[in-house]
Amino acid sequence: MTDHIEHENDDLDEEDPRVQLLESLADGLATLSEASDTPNGVSPVSSMFSSVDVDFASDGWMNQLAEVQGWLYFSDDLPLTGGEPFLRALIAELELDPGDLLAPGTASPPLTIRALERLNERVDTACRLQADFLEELEAKGTSRATATQSWADAWAEIDVSEEAASPEPVTAKADVWPIFQLTKKAPNLTPSYQRGDVWSNGDRQSLIESILRGVPLPSIILLRTGPSTPHEVVDGKQRLTAILRFVGKHPVAKQKVAEVTARHSGKKFNEQGRLDNSGHRNLTDLFNDDYPAFRRAWKALEGYALKAEHEDNYYFPFKLRSTGDGGLVGPYLEPLRGKYYTQIKGQEINVAGQQINVDALFEDPVDYKIPVIEYTRASQAQIHEVFRLYNKQGVHLNAEEIRNAVYHEVELTRATLAAAGDADPNTDVSKIAESLAGVVNLGRLGEALSSYGFGDTRYKRTKLLAWVISVLVHDTAGKDLASTSRYIDQLLIKIQNSRSHPLAHPPTLTKLFSLLVKAVELHSSHDELWSDQFKDGGNGAKWQELQLVGSLVGITMALATSPNDIEDRIEANGDAIRTASEESTDWKRPKNAQTKTQWDYIARISKSLLELLDIYPDQAAEAIRLQFGTCGYASLQRMLIQPKS
Repeated sequence: MTDHIEHENDDLDEEDPRVQLLESLADGLATLSEASDTPNGVSPVSSMFSSVDVDFASDGWMNQLAEVQGWLYFSDDLPLTGGEPFLRALIAELELDPGDLLAPGTASPPLTIRALERLNERVDTACRLQADFLEELEAKGTSRATATQSWADAWAEIDVSEEAASPEPVTAKADVWPIFQLTKKAPNLTPSYQRGDVWSNGDRQSLIESILRGVPLPSIILLRTGPSTPHEVVDGKQRLTAILRFVGKHPVAKQKVAEVTARHSGKKFNEQGRLDNSGHRNLTDLFNDDYPAFRRAWKALEGYALKAEHEDNYYFPFKLRSTGDGGLVGPYLEPLRGKYYTQIKGQEINVAGQQINVDALFEDPVDYKIPVIEYTRASQAQIHEVFRLYNKQGVHLNAEEIRNAVYHEVELTRATLAAAGDADPNTDVSKIAESLAGVVNLGRLGEALSSYGFGDTRYKRTKLLAWVISVLVHDTAGKDLASTSRYIDQLLIKIQNSRSHPLAHPPTLTKLFSLLVKAVELHSSHDELWSDQFKDGGNGAKWQELQLVGSLVGITMALATSPNDIEDRIEANGDAIRTASEESTDWKRPKNAQTKTQWDYIARISKSLLELLDIYPDQAAEAIRLQFGTCGYASLQRMLIQPKS
């Protein structure tokens, strides 16, 4: 591909993996140099270059890599000197061994195949995220700050070093199932790691309309839990929820209908769905056969009409759209518009080349099928491995979605999900995590996180809360802090691997979440402490993550140290805190929030806040350690970047 590769390496076979990797690297680096715009904190290249300009036969390629390194989101800047210092810094950023740097004269460049593969993967990812950034900025009209945050969040979720693949074969099988296999015996839609139903009614209608048109669906991932117990849904909950709701088979709906039927056991209905003592139908029969009649009967017996909010809470059926916007057009599909499932069960349609009734599509073994990946036995590592593979292939799950599936057996994972308000609202939090049963005013935690500007989509509140918890209690034993996602994972792995870990015990977690509830209430009730400039760099409408994590950690540690007079300390020092949030350079968010700079910033904010409240940081760290058996403050302070002389 590049002249330098072809002419300088004539002695190498064109199929040599080094040649192919260098060709790919040259193309990727050139692509990164062509960007018309950059995220905040990423310097534009001085001049665009092409792949033929990338010279791997000399040190010239290092100059091009240094030009575009901002796009690679390294934890620290590579030195501009080139040569061995540059290569050693690059090896460190790629989290490789010193042995991956070859002796001079061994190869050009002097990097092992593994190092070239790792760098090529990083560059490929950078090109993809660059394209996403430019699309968001240019095509979608998003502000630069928002596009930059999305770009940085995407990088934060990417683990550069791949974990070693599990040596055991994956005990899973890929198959296709007719829908009735999923509706006849509904899987467990609410394992502890799953969030609630977050799809809008339009999303649900769109899915059902796609099925009625014969459109293939993405794979659903299930975990077999035993011969007589239902499968757990690992991925695909929203799709399955929509299907089960539409046909009236959702477990929550069936339970609710059974309760109401039992309450009105003496009430009978005729074939027209009207109250009739000589009738032979009860409420459950109406629900299964004539949902509009069920709704009328509900109003008569329960004293109120079923509104959309009730039907969502009870997971009752929903109508199809009344228009052709979702593709319900033509002689077979147009008559289905605006109808409930019970109204169209006998309607004939054409799906997957078959003439069938609508009820056969959902209740019989027909040709239309859904891809299903069924794990019959799988370790956490194997499931994690598959999730990473899906991400590479374009089914992009974020770090929180993966984490809540992979580490759901860890009580802290489940407790964080529920405390943040991201678990299924229809499930009692004590059933998700027993440690939360004794936490007073737990719901205020999720409410406060929402008030900070973090919505309930894709576990944003869970991520923020897990981040704060990790900073408070994860001691890395002298090692540098990794990326946010990996840092949180490391804590969960430690707990998973050691039953004696303090945070493996529910009573300790009860104390932790009780403290967090009080700390977040304290933090949010004293909005006068935080300037708009500090919150989000301007209008103060929504907190940014780094500022919120740093200040929450500081307030939580202060509360743990001095719970009886914390309000007095805030009153006495509030003006100083406000001034620091407006004027202190330590409180100014870094333009380039790389891994090292973000930890440095959080460390500075938390330390400064403790000192402004007249609390010794070491004393606060000891208070956390005494209460929870572990503390991450010393690990955080190791990440402070010393000023350059």
